[in-house]
Amino acid sequence: MTMSAKISFDKYCGTGNDFIVLDNRTGSFDQQDQALWQRICDRRFGVGADGVLFFNNSDEYDFEMAYLNADGGEVGMCGNGARVLTSFAKKIQFDKTDFKFKTRDGVYSSSVLKSGLIKLEMTQLSEINTIDVSDLITSKDSFFMDTGVPHCVYFLDSLDNIPLMEWGAKVRYDKRFSEGANANFVEIIDEGHLKVRTYERGVEGETLACGTGATACAWAYRELYKQIDHIKIDVPGGELEVLFEDGKVYLSGKVEKIFSGVFEV
Repeated sequence: MTMSAKISFDKYCGTGNDFIVLDNRTGSFDQQDQALWQRICDRRFGVGADGVLFFNNSDEYDFEMAYLNADGGEVGMCGNGARVLTSFAKKIQFDKTDFKFKTRDGVYSSSVLKSGLIKLEMTQLSEINTIDVSDLITSKDSFFMDTGVPHCVYFLDSLDNIPLMEWGAKVRYDKRFSEGANANFVEIIDEGHLKVRTYERGVEGETLACGTGATACAWAYRELYKQIDHIKIDVPGGELEVLFEDGKVYLSGKVEKIFSGVFEV
């Protein structure tokens, strides 16, 4: 790709989590060009997004997903990003509703439901409460798990007026996490109904939604409070659902295509 190239892209949104989506089946985009992707994600001087999704070919699966945060750094998984790329795949492979795809973190499955919602099976869950993170933030309860990326979860009486940027950065840069961690703050609205705000590493601030974070919060709620199979999660960008069915965990929510465009570099 030359310096005078034009990059065709689609802009998608998954419950407020916004992404630049690139069809990279020809392998024409350099995923390692960190400065370029930082520039495109910049909300003042670029297109603006929480991250970049690459739709890559796969010999074994329906597609391969690569994801870069807004800082240009690659991470293993993004739940809402995976749901967005499933919607993108549906437009390319219009006769399919069920997909299996590879990420750096592992292999995932997803479905386009009749309602239009995108449902993702969260297959890579590990390190469940293996790290004590209670000393970082004063809270009612705390929890740690890896849902493809590491998440700390803190249950509070209210999420109003919390110093999210300060607390989030404290968790994100704590020395016990070699690559940083995400910070989630949870308010229990009712039985099986949570309100969540998330500070995401790589974005270095609050995002309107975080799918892997919502999954971690739902899992923590089940472990600490109530074994409920259907958990509704209110995030600043809308609503997500985490479902526990037959020993499996699913993340479900809306995906919207916002626009298509061309970015000159």
